[in-house]
Parts: sequence; C-alpha cells; structure tokens
Amino acid sequence: MGVLKLGNSSPAVFTTILSFAKTHWPTILVTFIVLRGLAKRYFSPLRKYPGPFLASCTRLWKVWSTARGRTHLDHIELHRKYGPVVRIAPNEVSISNPEAARMLLSAGKRFFKTKFYAVFPPPENPDIFTEIREDVHATKKRVANVPYSMAAMQQLSPFIDDTIELFMSKIEEYINHAQSPNKKPFDLGDYLHYFAFDVLGEVAFSRNFGFLKEGRDVENAIKTIDKSQTYNGIVGQVPELDYLLRRNPLWKFIPWLSTKNALITRMALEEMGKRQPFTKDTAGLLRTGDGRQDLLASLIQGHLKDPEKFVEGDVFAVAHGAM
Repeated sequence: MGVLKLGNSSPAVFTTILSFAKTHWPTILVTFIVLRGLAKRYFSPLRKYPGPFLASCTRLWKVWSTARGRTHLDHIELHRKYGPVVRIAPNEVSISNPEAARMLLSAGKRFFKTKFYAVFPPPENPDIFTEIREDVHATKKRVANVPYSMAAMQQLSPFIDDTIELFMSKIEEYINHAQSPNKKPFDLGDYLHYFAFDVLGEVAFSRNFGFLKEGRDVENAIKTIDKSQTYNGIVGQVPELDYLLRRNPLWKFIPWLSTKNALITRMALEEMGKRQPFTKDTAGLLRTGDGRQDLLASLIQGHLKDPEKFVEGDVFAVAHGAM
C-alpha cells in the first residue's frame, strides 16, 4: 500500500495562487465571464439557431430590450431577419408560428412556465397567473373560475351598472361645463382606467376604490401598479436579481418600498380581515354588506372546501391578482 504525503511546498503553492488571485482578480473575473459566455453560445443545444450574438451569451440583451420597452418590436425585427425560430437568450428561443403557439401554450404539453413569473408579487403565494406548478395551478384555477362564471357576473351586474352610471355622469358633467374657463381636458383613457379598477373593486371586494368619484388616481395606486409591472418585466429576465431587490428582507423596513402599503394590497388585506374567521356559517360573505357573492367570498368558500390545497394565502393572492 502506498502513502501519499503532501510536501512542505503545498502551503507555498497555495499562498502563491492566492497572491496571484488577489493581484489579478479583475483579469480572472473578466476571463471567467467571457469563457462562460462563449460556452453558452457554442456548447448549447440551441447553438444552431440564429439570433443576436449578445443574446446567445447573456440575458443582458433581453434586459436591455425590455427596459427600452421595445421587446415586441425587437422580436418582430429579429424574425424578419432570421426566420421563424430566433435565439433570444442563452437558453431561450422565440418562435413565430401559430401552430407552435397552440402546442406550447396548451396545458399538459410539458412546456412549463419559467422563473420569470416568480418575480410577480406575492412570491410566497402565486396566483393563477404566476403559479408555475401545473398541478397547483389547476387546483387554483378550479376555485378561481367560479366567480368569473356567467351566473356570478349576472348576480353582480347591478353593482357594475352603478359604476357605469357614475362613469357616464362624469362624462356628462364635463360636457355640461366644457365651456368653463381653465377647464382641463377630459382624458378618456385615464377615466376608462378608473372605471375598470372601480368595477374590479365591486366584483372582488363589494366596494369600489373611489377612482371615478375622485376623478383621479387615488394614492397613485395605478401608477404604483404600472411601476411594479415595469420592474417585473425587467427583473423577470434575470429573476435572481429579485432576491437582492424586492425580495430583500430590508425592504420591509422602508415604508415606501414595502408592497403591503400599496392601496390595493392594503384593501385586499383589510377585506380579508373583515371576513375572518372564515367559517361555513358566514360563507366568506361581508358581514356588514348586502350579502352579494363577490370574488373574495367565492375564494373563501373554495378555501373552506379544501383548506390544505387552497390555503388562506391563496385566497389573498388570487383576489389581489385580479387587480
């Protein structure tokens, strides 16, 4: 049996390597990044597909394209240049084919959602849009489909009609005072946005958010959502960054960065609090309300039927995600 003995030179070699690394770490880092990028480009199963050089080496091309708000235009240009299949990231291709879309987007085809969706809040309880596990998604979808049925919408239609009447009254009010001096323009796009959110409030929580009544973006709730969507789109290209940013535990100590302080999130939490404890006797209905079967009540009933598969966090996530 032979015995291998480490000579006295081993510590010296280690010290030399460490000293070299300390002195030349920028060169080592750049070399590593370049070699890693080249390996992704030339040793990937996707190497045969054409596309931008940078996109084949790093996801920074997608980050740049998304940050400029040109992703949809960039993809069209790439397909015109390269054809129906274009490599847009080291491990991602874009396909321009309606038949492929039907196959890729159908359930049960084993084409799963990526971690891009994990960036969307709340990460601890994905809703039916952000859930990437197909079996869990199917369970949540079964519960969430009930309040969106035709029967459920018909039951809520009187409350939606009230919001429509308020919307029309705002238009008539502007028309009647259109000749007033210093009258600001009526931004129909903004008011349609206010109308949509107030309707969603009625459907989800049996009360509106007050956007139409105030004629403005209350507490900048819509602006906050738009900013969040911009963040989701950009950071979602490199989901790992989310742990340094929004999922960073330090964020909760900074009030203006905490997502729990946003109007719609706060309202969803408040409405859940009003209906707790969740019992079969109350069936999730608002105790001081008019007894309507809103989205939140239906979700609570789904939770009561199967509290292990559809937990309280799922109730919040789906109700909040409806916004």
